[in-house]
Amino acid sequence: MIEPEPAIEAPADQAPPSALIWSLSQREAGILSAILLATLVAYLPSLRNGWVFDDTLQIVRAEPLHSWSGIAKSFIYDSWWFLDPNNLPQSAYYRPLQATWFGLNYMIFGNHPWAFHLEKIVIQLICVMLAFRLAQLLTRNSAIALLAAALFAILPANTESVVWVSAIGEPLSTMFEMGALCCFIGRKPGWSHGLILALILYAGALLSHETAILFAAIVAAYVFLFEDADECSAVRRIVAAVRACAPFVLLAIFYMCARLNALGLAFMFGIHQPMDSAIARGFAEARPHHSAAQLLMTLPMVLFAYLAVLAIPPMADPTHAIELITYPRPIVFVSWAALVIVAIGAFALAWRSRNRRIYLFCAVWSVITIAPALNLNALWYLVDDRYLYAPAFGISLAAAVAGVQVAADSRARKAAGIALAVFLAACVVSIVRTERYWYDDVAFFERCVEIAPYDPGYRVRLAAAKNKAGDLDGALHTLERGTVLDPDDVQIHLKLSQQYQMMGRVLDFQREFLKLNELSAAKVARQRAAMNPDAAKPAEAP
Repeated sequence: MIEPEPAIEAPADQAPPSALIWSLSQREAGILSAILLATLVAYLPSLRNGWVFDDTLQIVRAEPLHSWSGIAKSFIYDSWWFLDPNNLPQSAYYRPLQATWFGLNYMIFGNHPWAFHLEKIVIQLICVMLAFRLAQLLTRNSAIALLAAALFAILPANTESVVWVSAIGEPLSTMFEMGALCCFIGRKPGWSHGLILALILYAGALLSHETAILFAAIVAAYVFLFEDADECSAVRRIVAAVRACAPFVLLAIFYMCARLNALGLAFMFGIHQPMDSAIARGFAEARPHHSAAQLLMTLPMVLFAYLAVLAIPPMADPTHAIELITYPRPIVFVSWAALVIVAIGAFALAWRSRNRRIYLFCAVWSVITIAPALNLNALWYLVDDRYLYAPAFGISLAAAVAGVQVAADSRARKAAGIALAVFLAACVVSIVRTERYWYDDVAFFERCVEIAPYDPGYRVRLAAAKNKAGDLDGALHTLERGTVLDPDDVQIHLKLSQQYQMMGRVLDFQREFLKLNELSAAKVARQRAAMNPDAAKPAEAP
C-alpha cells in the first residue's frame, strides 16, 4: 500500500502500543464513540416521524415492489416503474438498490415508518465511521479525522438525507463511495482484494444513485495528488492516475448501458414530461426546458444557496425559494463575480498552505459529488439539501484540516475551541428544529409554503394533506390564500373549486368553476399561440 503524505505531521504518540482498531488510542476511540452517541441522540427524535411526501406512493402503495419479482424488475426498469408497468419508463431515475431497499424493508417491517427511520440512523452512523476512517487514511492524523467526523455527523445540511425515508439513495451511494475509496487506498499492487472490493462497492454506489457516476475522477485525483507525489514527474502521475481509474470508468460505462436500457434516450439525462390531459386542458403547467444561458445565469445562485446551507446551520430546510433566472439582471453579474472571487480566494489560500494537496482533494471530492445535481434541467427543485450529503465530507475534511492547523497556534487555540463548540451546538439545535418539519405531510408542506408561498405545487399538496387529516376548513383557507397571492393560477382555482364542491358549498363552487373555465381557456390559447406563432397573427387583407 502506498500511503499519502500526512496533511499535518502526526504527533509522536499517535499510535501507542495499546492502540485499538485503526491505530486509535483509547482516548481517541472514546472521542469517536462520543461523536457516534451524539449523532444517535440528535437523530433519535426522527423515530416518531411518519411517512412524508413521496414515502407513501414510493413505499406503502408500491405494491408491485412488495415481492421478490418486483424487486428484480427494478434492475431492468426505472425506479418508478410500479406506477404503470404497461407504460414505461415512468421516470428518469434508475436506482435499483433504492427500490430494493424500499421493497425488502416493507416486506420485513410492513407499514411501520419508525423501522425505516431507525435504519436511516444506522446508515448515518456507518457513514460517520467511514468519514473518520477515510479522513484518517488521507491525512494520517486522527485528530483531523475525529474533527472531520464530528462535523460530518451533525451538519444540518445532512438532516434531510437522514430523516426523510425516501432520501435513501444519497446516503447509500455515499456510504459505498467512501467505503470504495478506503479499500482503494489500502489496496496492494495489481488486482488485489482491496481493488476488487472497491469496484464492488462502487457498483453499489452507482446502483443506489446516479450522482456516483463521476467517482473515477475522485480516484484519479487521489492517485495524482498522493501516490508517489514527490518521486514521480507530473506526466508519470497523470499516467498512473488514468490507469488507476480505468476500471472504475469501465464500470460506469456498464452502468450507463443498463441505465439506457431502463430509461431510453428520452429519459436518459433529464426529466421528460409527456403532454397529459391536465396540461392540454390548461389545468396544469408543462415543465419548461430551460436554455443553457438561463441555466448559467441561475447556477451561481444555486451554488451560493448550497454554500449557505453548509456554512450557516439555520439555513437547512425542506425546500429553498430559489427561482430560475430567465433574463439578464444585475444579480446575475454580481453573483458570478462573487463566485469567481470566492473561488480564486479559496484556491490562493489553499495553494499557499503546506496542506494544499488535501485541500485540493477536498475540492475535487466536493465538486465531483455535487456536479450531477447541477444539471438543473433534470431536477424538479433547483436546490435540495440531500444533494449535499456526499459533498459534506469534503467540506468537513477541509474545515477539520484548517481547524487543527489554527489550533496548533497556542494563541488561537482557545478562540478556535469556543468557535467550534458554538458551531456544533448551533448544528444540533438546527437538526432538532429541522426534524420536526419531517413529522408528517402537514408539517412538511406548511414549512414549504412558508418558504415558497407562491409555489402552487406546495400549496395544493398542503391542502390535500389537511383534507386527509380531516381539517377541511384549513385546506380551504390554504387554497383561498393561494388565489389571493396569484389570482390567475389555474391549478389553485381547480383545487379550490373541487374543495367547495366537496364541502357542499354549491354557489361558491359554481362561481369558482366559471373562473376556472375562463383561466384554462386563456391558458390553452396562449399555449397554442406559443406552439404555432403564425396561427396567432391576424389574417392579412386580400
